[in-house]
Amino acid sequence: MIKVLINGCNGRMGQVLAKEIDRFPNLLLACGFDINDNGINTFPVYTNINDIKEKPDVIVDFSVPIATVNILKYAVNSKVPMVIATTGFTDDSLKEINESAKIIPIFKSSNMSYDINLMKKVVAEVAKSLKGTDIEIVETHHNRKIDAPSRYCYYPCR
Repeated sequence: MIKVLINGCNGRMGQVLAKEIDRFPNLLLACGFDINDNGINTFPVYTNINDIKEKPDVIVDFSVPIATVNILKYAVNSKVPMVIATTGFTDDSLKEINESAKIIPIFKSSNMSYDINLMKKVVAEVAKSLKGTDIEIVETHHNRKIDAPSRYCYYPCR
């Protein structure tokens, strides 16, 4: 059984993830972490990292950059791997994530959509054949996404 901590558990994707975890018998939603406990979750929600009692096997982060950096410190200190699906990081935050990845396993993606990741791969391959052309993927999201668009993927063709 894999015990999961969701960082950003009260957000839209955190709630989707909580429902999905419940569908898999080999996963256990051990707890969540968020800026507040709205009282509607069926799992423990912590608003203070130091209060977390459960020992997760993995942290899945769908939050905001400052919350990611905060839980990242907890993950490193606790030696818990992370999946980071948050966007909008500063260069300093990205450096901190990269340094932390030398200590704990981290999977980071600015977009967890299969379709977008496939398109990024296809565009990167096509770019090799289009010398001197600039290709850009512009990504849009639902109208409640805080940092939409998540990222512009730019592939200069050389």
